[in-house]
Amino acid sequence: MSFTVTIEDGPRFEAQAGETLLQAARRAGVALPHECGWGSCGSCKVTLVAGETELMFANAPAISPRDARSHRILACQSMARSDVTIRLSPAAAPPLALPSREQRAELIGVEELAPEIRRFTFRPEGGADFLPGQYAILHLAPGLRRAYSMCNLPDGTHLQIISKRYAGGAGSTALAAMTPGTSLTIEAPFGNCTLKPRPGRKIFVAGGTGISPILALARQAAQEGVDFEAPVDVIYCARRAADLAAGDELAAAVNQIPGARYHPVLEEDPEGRAALTGRAPEAIAAMEFDPAAVEFYVAGPPVMVNAVKAQLKEAGVPITRVHYDSFG
Repeated sequence: MSFTVTIEDGPRFEAQAGETLLQAARRAGVALPHECGWGSCGSCKVTLVAGETELMFANAPAISPRDARSHRILACQSMARSDVTIRLSPAAAPPLALPSREQRAELIGVEELAPEIRRFTFRPEGGADFLPGQYAILHLAPGLRRAYSMCNLPDGTHLQIISKRYAGGAGSTALAAMTPGTSLTIEAPFGNCTLKPRPGRKIFVAGGTGISPILALARQAAQEGVDFEAPVDVIYCARRAADLAAGDELAAAVNQIPGARYHPVLEEDPEGRAALTGRAPEAIAAMEFDPAAVEFYVAGPPVMVNAVKAQLKEAGVPITRVHYDSFG
């Protein structure tokens, strides 16, 4: 079954049952504004003029009661349930530097990094184009999609992610069960938590598997020889030393960035191996920085990222200087 999607004063395209308006448009070669692909940024909001749609992710952060009253929907989360007509916003977001696309990918490698934490290497058909700090959406099963940031530098061929298996987590469990040779659909790239190699104080904060994008950003700065002309601190938070997945790789990249310092931070440190103990907010509080002249790159679970954002807001750091990814 398929439905016709009409853009007011624009083209028409067909949407198959079970695919979002954004997926259908991309398949038809129609460019709809979008950024995150995950329902958190709101860049893909369109007005539903006629017809019916169904939400894939009913609790998407960018959805508000006001949007419902004004018939504003998220193209990345809305599936057609009839022929529909939509209207694009006059202030639609500009196209992404690298347009996202949907492609099949083969899992070619799985590596154990820490307890229940693995690195997965995929080879997408047609190549892998992304920027360090961006992420992909993996279709792990019918109706089961999850976002994962890339940890490798772009090589045009491979895409690597780091994931932890959580008890009861449908997405992480499905991914952990995959073996090399498995094929799945990937949408990529998404996200704008990318490196801004301008001079000035930088603080990078990774929590748990938030190591993935922070590792990619550190590797980019090291490879490109970026000198930020100011102190750079890279904080990696985990519960125990054994949970610092790819910590040695992050430390090696940081050591190649002029003026950068690596800080492993542990909640539990009976052997006194970490220079700092506690959680991300405590680690940030131990840093010296000018709120008006510092940039933060933050990646980790939503609870951590939200706590850090609140802390930085209270400290007077402008939101435009806080770049973050938050996945649960």
